[in-house]
Amino acid sequence: MKKVLLTIAAAVLTTAAFGQGVVTFANASSTPGWVNPTFDRYAHWGPNVSAPLVAGGLVVSNGAPAGSALATSLISLRAALYYAASTQNDLSQYVAASGGNATFKTSTSTTAGSWFGGNRTLDTIGLGTTANLVVLVWDSSITTNPLDPAARTGLYGASSIFQYTPPTNPQAQPSDFLMTGLGGFNVDVIPEPASFALAGLGAAALLIFRRRK
Repeated sequence: MKKVLLTIAAAVLTTAAFGQGVVTFANASSTPGWVNPTFDRYAHWGPNVSAPLVAGGLVVSNGAPAGSALATSLISLRAALYYAASTQNDLSQYVAASGGNATFKTSTSTTAGSWFGGNRTLDTIGLGTTANLVVLVWDSSITTNPLDPAARTGLYGASSIFQYTPPTNPQAQPSDFLMTGLGGFNVDVIPEPASFALAGLGAAALLIFRRRK
């Protein structure tokens, strides 16, 4: 009897595993199957990125000039896939897809701004069930959790939320698992609130000065 129960339990677990949604976590134009390989799905350096942000930090990609201080000192940049129900837009409620984080390709790559991809599992999303996805990029030398507020103190970027439906067809093609809703986005340094305040004061002072003239 115990053997029968164990066999049934194993079968249930196996079925559950196969019932989880899988997605190809890749954004390079060279990824096989893209209907439009020229569409921008890349991460881009924002306008505030001009120097290494964290002493001893790491990142080797994403459009940083080859051999530059930024390219050689920021190798801990990571990309991660997070997901939630299709009605959820609060990022704090998103969870990481199974499969781990991804490292970026070098700045000399023909697909700079892309990461080394692979399959990721949406553990609580069943086949045929639409989910919301988001790609988070951050400096993992600051924190291992991109949802940690500390992640925003260094290089940080988040794609727009997009949707994905794991295919139900047992003969699904590789292109059926692509993140076709992903669009390009910036990875940048987020100015502190004090910086915004100073910028606002400066703009106000300049306006007053011009009016007086």
